[in-house]
Amino acid sequence: MKPQTLWQRVSRAAQDYYLIIGSALVGFLLLLAVLGPLAAPHNPSLVKPLQWIEGELHKAPIPPGDLFLLGTDDLGRDQLSLLLYGARTTLVMALVATIVRMLLGLVLGALAGWWAGSGFDRTVTAVTELLAAVPALILAMLVVYAVGIQRGQVAFVAALSLVGWGEVAQIVRGHVMGIRSELFVEAATATGLSSPAILSRHVLPNLLPTLLAIAALEMGAALLLLAELGFVHVFIGGGRIGYDETAREARHYFDAPDWGAMLGSSWRWFRSYPWYPLAPAAAFFVSTLAFNLFGHGLQRFIERGRFYPSGWSVLRFLLVIALVLLGARTLLQGASLEARLVDLAHQFEEDRAWEDVSHLVQIGLNETSSGPEKRSQAADYIASQFEWAGLSPASPDGSYLRSYTAIQGHITAAPALKVLAADGEPGRPLPGGISFDPWQAFNGEGSVEAELVVQGNTDRAMMFEGGIVLLLDPGERIRLPWHVAPPHQAILRLVPDDELGPGNQIPPFDRSGYGGVDSLPTFPSLLIGESAARAVLARAGADLDQLRAAMKAGERIALHTGLTIQLTYGLVYQEVPAANVVGYIAGLDVGSRGERVLVTAAYAGASLQGGATYPGADRNASGVAVMLETARLLNDLELVPKRTILFAAFDVGGGSQFVISPPIPTRRSDVWTTVMLHGLAAGESRLARLESSPGQSRAFDRSARHLNVRTTDLEEWRFFFVTGGSRLRSSEQTVHKSYQGLAVTRIGDVLSEAPDDSLEHLSLELLADAGRAVAHYVLVLGSR
Repeated sequence: MKPQTLWQRVSRAAQDYYLIIGSALVGFLLLLAVLGPLAAPHNPSLVKPLQWIEGELHKAPIPPGDLFLLGTDDLGRDQLSLLLYGARTTLVMALVATIVRMLLGLVLGALAGWWAGSGFDRTVTAVTELLAAVPALILAMLVVYAVGIQRGQVAFVAALSLVGWGEVAQIVRGHVMGIRSELFVEAATATGLSSPAILSRHVLPNLLPTLLAIAALEMGAALLLLAELGFVHVFIGGGRIGYDETAREARHYFDAPDWGAMLGSSWRWFRSYPWYPLAPAAAFFVSTLAFNLFGHGLQRFIERGRFYPSGWSVLRFLLVIALVLLGARTLLQGASLEARLVDLAHQFEEDRAWEDVSHLVQIGLNETSSGPEKRSQAADYIASQFEWAGLSPASPDGSYLRSYTAIQGHITAAPALKVLAADGEPGRPLPGGISFDPWQAFNGEGSVEAELVVQGNTDRAMMFEGGIVLLLDPGERIRLPWHVAPPHQAILRLVPDDELGPGNQIPPFDRSGYGGVDSLPTFPSLLIGESAARAVLARAGADLDQLRAAMKAGERIALHTGLTIQLTYGLVYQEVPAANVVGYIAGLDVGSRGERVLVTAAYAGASLQGGATYPGADRNASGVAVMLETARLLNDLELVPKRTILFAAFDVGGGSQFVISPPIPTRRSDVWTTVMLHGLAAGESRLARLESSPGQSRAFDRSARHLNVRTTDLEEWRFFFVTGGSRLRSSEQTVHKSYQGLAVTRIGDVLSEAPDDSLEHLSLELLADAGRAVAHYVLVLGSR
């Protein structure tokens, strides 16, 4: 028989209407999967239950019209946009599942058919018969929930793959058993080819035509199973339960647009709004019909001998499969929740955030007094922006302000250390210096003159009356019985010079450790740098390295230096009126009301000696501005989140006050996912972040990568929900069980803690990068 040319094969294939119509529809569906989101007229993530259209207020679902060609769902989301976005997710998931089905069926069926009657063959046959006995829908649901419905696409691909491979394996097994009896296989065996070689060179090429036809039919079956799963409310992410105040009933919504979720959420409306479920139902009907027509047409085309698979090696076959899977992975990533929210995050308006920074600096952060009247002006401005952003007030009286009494520290004298000469005259200040301990507050001022005593490897304070204790280990705690007064007049903890705190850093008051100002220690607890310690010990004839070596060897160090030290200090705490500014957006999901997102920034300026304040343009205002613009962005988008999102601007000690007295009712089982913003408009180009629980940094990094923003690790951060931070108390630090947090800042801004922290040294570009990354992360947290 004369072989047919390619043109003859194509011309004869054109006479098969099944193949022509099926190919056209499949080509259209593949184009829809790739380019569908680009053609969407609206963003499918925007929830607008009430909309003004041509001067009239409409409540969703809105029927088809000029604005919404296919109408909207009951949340006001455009049906056409959901359909176009869902095409990528639905079709690509079905494609990946079909490929996995085919590979499993091919490998297991081919091996079972080649060694027919063996134990392996009997095992594969038993498994396929067992799977066939369980309804496909039930089995798919079991797999989805076993893998975890919250894992999204992975769970559904696994379910679709494991459900259908048995049929493919049975078909392949039968074909392989028939091919094995062919003469060309016997000839190959006679030449000495091994079984793997025969399977790859002779059996697989003869199976490819059949496999292609089966794949098209299995694609239709996978789509049909997805529709069935959606019909029973099993779709990507599990959806959410929302409460309709008008209808007074709970409804099941979906987050990720796919056709199954659209069908499952709309079929109950078919009587009152028949057009509503029509769009996803028609999409499933057309796609299933397309792949069935294509599969039948391809099968007829192959049976007539118009397709010859010669030259298709196993390597080429696997290469095509790998390329298809790689493309499918790229498309699925583009259809993920994080990818869909990128366009929304780009709407972060850095100019409005810059105006916030300017306004906050002008209000009072650059004043010479840090009195409550200046903070009150800043709080009023933030409250007005919360109102503009449409946030609900967190106070029962309808105010955004939550007043309380804070305990604030003031530096009256910077710490100074001098060694007195034999005649009592002070010497020169020592290099390296000393600083306040950021982990220990005390309430006292004045000057102390006493002998310096060096201690190491002690679990209790030495009874050296009137001594100034130098602890070689800065983490060593001093534990005293409650009835014993401290025997020392001051404590110096040895740290490297670069770990000394800045001169203006005031240790925060820990409400969990001390009830009030009166309960604070009155003796100073300070840090001393290595340079200063070496200079002091050298005058006493002691060597710091030798003392450290002895302590490392386990020796108990108790060294009387004989040196008289003069220590000057001044740190005073007092009660001041304060107010947090808190507003929130209520979440839609009834089942997630206990899972809250908290976005915070501190608006109170840091005190200097004499009561002056820093301008705080980067230290305070930039974080507050990003928080405000994120809230306004949510309002502009009219996006109703799944979780409740709170925005809180903290005053002095505001974080501790928030934990002690939460603005909304809180149970022990509730979860607060906190995002803390600080210093975002100056410093390094990379955003630094530190997490209090695993997984948050990784999630923020994904958001940053979507916005082309680089991140780096942050070494240390004092989370407001961490208690027991005092070095002088025996209690260890504990994290409040309801809170998990992520601190976001920039490092390398030397002016952030200085009087020159003004508007002029900030970067609008850095503020914009941080704002978009934070906005995207908050959108993801609120939408999951």
